[in-house]
Amino acid sequence: MTTSVEREHLELLLTVARWYYLDEVSQVEIAHRISFSRSSVSRLLTEARRRRIVRFEVGHPMERAMSLEAELVSRYGIKGARVAETSGTANAMSSVAAVAAELVVEVTADATVVTVSNGTTVSALVSELPRLHRRDTCIVQMIGALGKDNPLDDSPEVTRRMADSLGCDFRLMPAPLLVGNQRLASALRREESVANALALGSHADVAVTGVGSFTAQGSGVIFGGWQTPEMIHDLARRGAVGHICGHHFTVDGLHIEHDLCHRIMAVPLERLKDIRTVVGVAFGTAKVPAIRGALAGGYLDLLVTDTATAQALLRD
Repeated sequence: MTTSVEREHLELLLTVARWYYLDEVSQVEIAHRISFSRSSVSRLLTEARRRRIVRFEVGHPMERAMSLEAELVSRYGIKGARVAETSGTANAMSSVAAVAAELVVEVTADATVVTVSNGTTVSALVSELPRLHRRDTCIVQMIGALGKDNPLDDSPEVTRRMADSLGCDFRLMPAPLLVGNQRLASALRREESVANALALGSHADVAVTGVGSFTAQGSGVIFGGWQTPEMIHDLARRGAVGHICGHHFTVDGLHIEHDLCHRIMAVPLERLKDIRTVVGVAFGTAKVPAIRGALAGGYLDLLVTDTATAQALLRD
């Protein structure tokens, strides 16, 4: 049973602790208020900590994300990772896009050529970029145009918008993503404007790309109308888990040389390894196998994702 004396002492400890730690009243002033010596006040504060009336917590909401980033770097041997703190799917896209935009601003500071792909996530990233003035930079379209669905997510518009935000020039690739046969693709690659864009993109200083997943339904909207059930079955049989710029790979990162590869108008997958910094932006647990494959193949130097995806990537 608590006596009145103990209760009064507890109230004193609470009062002194609140004044000192919450109201930032000095120990000298507290001593004056309660007619105690300064050393007595110091002892009261020590007792308040010992009795857990005062409990310290050192941390930040970003601490968990930073820990996940370090684990991703260690596990996959990449140069760096950024993990967006997300509490649900509603804000995952905006959170990942904002974090990715910060990273892109950082890595393109001394870049002269930046090549960029397409897709919803990359488009959202571009929307988050601040207005800059990097006149010596050139943004290059990395992959041919889809020419349908949302034009803001398509590669020509993503390239234009990124150049507008960074305040620099851009170079488009006047070609569709996929053509009907290999002979037509070879001829198109020899066209000066297409050849220049492919050459610039293949030798860029920085690449910014999404990571596409491969499922039983195929490779997503990027190949809508092009992939037949036979193609999907063949890619599945050969172990496809994802693709970058239309080039498919296995969970071990092995490039699958498929007929589609020879008809795609995009920077070759192997060229990514020669680009100084490749930023991959992807999230969602459904994309975990694809992201694993991209990391295993050494196609990405920096990964931007969210907490749920990072945790899934770190599970055995």
